[in-house]
Amino acid sequence: MTTLCTLQNLTLTYPHKIIFNQATFSLSEGEKIGVLGLNGHGKTSLFKILAGHQNPDISVPPFQFDRNKDFSVFLVPQEMPMLKNISVADYFFEFYPQFKQVKQDLDKIAAMMGQNQSKKTDDVELGKLLEKQTMLLDKMHELGEDKIYSAYTSYLKYFGMENHQASIESLSGGELRKIALALGLSSPAQIILWDEPTNHLDFETIELFEGELQNSNKTFMIISHDRTLLNNTVDRIVHIQHGTIRSFKGTYAEYLTFLQEEEHRREKEIDKLSNYHRRETAWIRRGAKARRTKSKKRIQDYSNLTSTIQDLKSKSHKQASLAVKDSGRKTKILADFQNISLSFGDRILLKDVSFKIANGDKIAIIGKNGVGKSSLLSLIMGKIQPSTGIVKTAENLSIGFFSQKREDLPLEISPWQWIGEGIDYVISNTGEKRHVTTYLENFLFRTEEIKRPIKTLSGGEKNRLQLAKFMKNSQDIWIFDEPTNDLDLETIGVLEEELKNFPGTLVIVGHDRSFIENVTSKCWLIHDKKIEFFDGGFSQAEFYLEALSLENEASKLNISKTTPPPDSSSPEKQNLEGSKISFKDRQRYEEVQKNLNVLETYSSNLKKKIESFDYGSMDKQKTQELEKLQTDLAQVEKKVEVLFEEWAQLEEKVNGQK
Repeated sequence: MTTLCTLQNLTLTYPHKIIFNQATFSLSEGEKIGVLGLNGHGKTSLFKILAGHQNPDISVPPFQFDRNKDFSVFLVPQEMPMLKNISVADYFFEFYPQFKQVKQDLDKIAAMMGQNQSKKTDDVELGKLLEKQTMLLDKMHELGEDKIYSAYTSYLKYFGMENHQASIESLSGGELRKIALALGLSSPAQIILWDEPTNHLDFETIELFEGELQNSNKTFMIISHDRTLLNNTVDRIVHIQHGTIRSFKGTYAEYLTFLQEEEHRREKEIDKLSNYHRRETAWIRRGAKARRTKSKKRIQDYSNLTSTIQDLKSKSHKQASLAVKDSGRKTKILADFQNISLSFGDRILLKDVSFKIANGDKIAIIGKNGVGKSSLLSLIMGKIQPSTGIVKTAENLSIGFFSQKREDLPLEISPWQWIGEGIDYVISNTGEKRHVTTYLENFLFRTEEIKRPIKTLSGGEKNRLQLAKFMKNSQDIWIFDEPTNDLDLETIGVLEEELKNFPGTLVIVGHDRSFIENVTSKCWLIHDKKIEFFDGGFSQAEFYLEALSLENEASKLNISKTTPPPDSSSPEKQNLEGSKISFKDRQRYEEVQKNLNVLETYSSNLKKKIESFDYGSMDKQKTQELEKLQTDLAQVEKKVEVLFEEWAQLEEKVNGQK
């Protein structure tokens, strides 16, 4: 493979913090790389250096950045710039300065032409403007703007962004991320750098994006907390640790296995050396007379042995120690919502839904962006009241809420001051007392970091700090809104393990598929102003989502459930029996092939769903579900039969023409 770039002697430091220490890195054409590392340890810094947005420190030997002659990079940032008075369409030009200036000149000419037309200026002046406009349009074409911009708008539509004149500042976080996906996927750059591209996105969009990465021939690097995405898209792992950049050829899952084996080897080595160290310590501590006769080399070896053990221990895997506290409450039903409707003005989010939250429930709430997940959380917490319906909650119910938003963080003070609240100890509502330093170290904050202003922390470090604040006290219900956004994978893994073993009640809104699957046992899908309840968890809901998607595709075919096969006298049949196939028929032939694929996939999934039923434990609800699936399957198979007959006739005409 062609080497695109090589970094050597990369050094980058901040006060009290070493990011890179004489690190090396190389990137080859066609590689798909996942970038790992603790928050604040250099992932985004590496991207900025590759993109030319940040310079490393001056060092000896000097930093070297060797690049291929065609080297080009497009960085899709984690935080999209929020610009005023810019439409979705024009936002594109903010990422292409070479196009932006020409676009501004074209806009000026268009304005002048409009003014001249209203003033009825002579044809000579208008001709000059037209000539200049043509020249600028030719320049845009030479730069390749038309192809890139067309790809950008196509991807926007692909991700459901239809209004390209909407103002950027009016968009939600999920909509901004969709624009980021469109920008990255349409870029002609040789290397695409994706910094947490799936934050705030719904499952459907994440899966569409995942498919694009899988089918792409582009070289890319991706920082992501989505383990499913990493497992399915990358073939090399780069791990930033202790100021160095480690590389592993393989998938994310293979890298985890490698790390476990490496950690096991390190533990065995530490154990072996520690036993030897104890014997040597006993020898070195003998009396003064014996010490005078000791071998100088053996004493030096003892000193080296101590250093080796300390070095191995420092490299051992350190992980956050989180502690989610259950209140220990024994009440069976914590909250009961009956016949709830929720609306804002003319917009209806929920209509006549009923649900309960029982002690020990672990519930995932999923659904597309904008369907009302955050509003449902606010309803559960009592921050908003339903438009209609009855809400009953246990007496003195306590709810802890972890938000993905950071607006309330006091940026000027330190983590020590914020967590300790003016004293040296963290005291929970149960009376538990821990020193602030020890408490923050459990959340992977080093001693030198806890006295720095919060504003100097990375996005992920701020998220980890919010977790530390959030987990100080015990609660009856813990609610997490997008808990994995911006967290590094190591912290996510620990949080996941903690919540998986937590005996209390959890409600989680999130888009990290692995996290949701591993932590929760129930899944609530908000869809069409209702809540679909899946006691089988996320995997059961995921199958339903796939079926919905296929059903949606099938509905676009505009085939009536009762449409009979065309008879010999119908115009459609007569039109298919010509000796030559028309352009229109050829288009129809390709369309029928595509539609058959969609319907056959839908049919296959329905059959799998029917086969998965446990017929030995059928109740009324399951019987109704089964009957609906069987009815849907019969209708789909009838559609397939109709389309297949049409396809066979068109196939004969196509082959006849050949």
